Amino acid sequence: AQQHTNQRRSRIRARVEHIFGHQAMAMGGTLIRTIGQIRARAKIGLKNLAYNFQRFLVLTTVSREQTV
Repeated sequence: AQQHTNQRRSRIRARVEHIFGHQAMAMGGTLIRTIGQIRARAKIGLKNLAYNFQRFLVLTTVSREQTV
């Protein structure tokens, strides 16, 4: 039962950890230097928005390999 539960959760964890890893390595790390939870939430929200824009561009632009 535990193995089955871990298999179901591993799909979600793999995708989420990939996003967190990208934000930690390429977008300024995991430390949020703000005063107050509202500002910290806003900063995290902007990081998520920037990641989504980057991901959107990757998924929608036609690669050079496909056009040749």
